[in-house]
Amino acid sequence: MVSASACAGQVGAVLPLLLVLFDLLGEGVECGINAEVEKQLEMGKKLLAAGQLADALSHFHAAIEGDSDNYIAYYRRATVYLAMGKSKAAIRDLSKVVELKQDFTSARLQRGHLLLKQGKFDEAEEDFKNVLKSSPSDNEEKEARSQLMKSDELQRLRSQALLLYHQEDYTTAISLLDGILEVCVWDAELRELRAECYIKEGEPGKAISDLKAATKLKNDNTEAFYKISTIYYQLGDHELSLR
Repeated sequence: MVSASACAGQVGAVLPLLLVLFDLLGEGVECGINAEVEKQLEMGKKLLAAGQLADALSHFHAAIEGDSDNYIAYYRRATVYLAMGKSKAAIRDLSKVVELKQDFTSARLQRGHLLLKQGKFDEAEEDFKNVLKSSPSDNEEKEARSQLMKSDELQRLRSQALLLYHQEDYTTAISLLDGILEVCVWDAELRELRAECYIKEGEPGKAISDLKAATKLKNDNTEAFYKISTIYYQLGDHELSLR
């Protein structure tokens, strides 16, 4: 499982998206939806409000099957995915929303938040800059500017942490990485870098925690599994090493 901080990051990301979503629920949908699609959206909305995520998801699937160009359906499904901790699926749906309705600033802003959590700074900044170009609300403009500043600072800290690692100042590098990973909770490479620092500092147990998270965040992360196995072997736990 990903660390508790990562789970907290997921929950934190859900809340602003839900607030925007429920603002939209009272508005007229401009997608030209048919009655069946509208019915599926309404049922999904009620189930989502009741916290019945799996059932809500099935209705949003049905709405998209009925109208594959309905950006509201993708947006609401992204909300469910995010509430379920499925950030990659949420990003795919938010990207579809942006493709269908490029001036939907809420979707761009939310996608930017998720990309920042993944440590994809350039992509996140592109979304935040596009929000600022799209006549956003005052709150959206304030949020986009704040996130751009945060992204710049995180990139600076990442460069500094890498420099400290190469200078073999692992303690200070860990301190910087701790701060970055509070925001970039889904960045596998930064977790692997902190794991290397822990190994160098003689704290293999902490390294295992980061490496396990990295195996969840990156597909086919054989290298991280091998490092975990090696650490367990060195600690004398051969059963876990083989596993």
